[in-house]
Amino acid sequence: MNENIERIQAARRRKILRRVFVFSLMGLVAALMVGGVIYYSQRKSESLPGVAYETVGREHIGLNGAPPQPYNSNPPSSGGHFSTSANWGVYDYEVEDKIFIHNLEHGGVWIAYRPNIPPAVVEALKGIVNEFGGSKLVMAPRSANDSDIAVVSWGHVFKINLDSGSLSESSRDQIRQFYKAFKNRGPEFVPDTVRGIDPKSAQ
Repeated sequence: MNENIERIQAARRRKILRRVFVFSLMGLVAALMVGGVIYYSQRKSESLPGVAYETVGREHIGLNGAPPQPYNSNPPSSGGHFSTSANWGVYDYEVEDKIFIHNLEHGGVWIAYRPNIPPAVVEALKGIVNEFGGSKLVMAPRSANDSDIAVVSWGHVFKINLDSGSLSESSRDQIRQFYKAFKNRGPEFVPDTVRGIDPKSAQ
């Protein structure tokens, strides 16, 4: 009788140990998968072109108002901005930063270039915009740039200086890569079919 009880108890212990082992193994596998995803995401972010900046708010302010926190990138990649975004598209005149920051908040990508870059480079940039159907893209000259070209999303800026007066294929590929990585990565998702304003109506 005692032997039967001992066998039953031993069987129960083995069953419990098997369950503990299985659950421990499942937990280890899950932890490794989560760790792998985090590691891959970090490595992928490190390989993307551009620099990440800490966001500095998203309050609505007037075009002449100062942002509650100073902008921390050039061009600004977050912060106080105008209450309405611009229509997506290519502009041949300078647009107030505060308007385009709202486009970034909606997950857009902004291509800003110095007005004196060669016309062929401007056309090359327009070609990239056209490749993506202009979806979630704004482009305009910007004399305040500290680089020939700056590609901006919410919290990220990728800068390009032209060495030979032309836009290399490598730089074009990096612009495409930046766009694909950061399109729709703003704090608000707004479909690109939603219209904004003509910037001239507010400036």
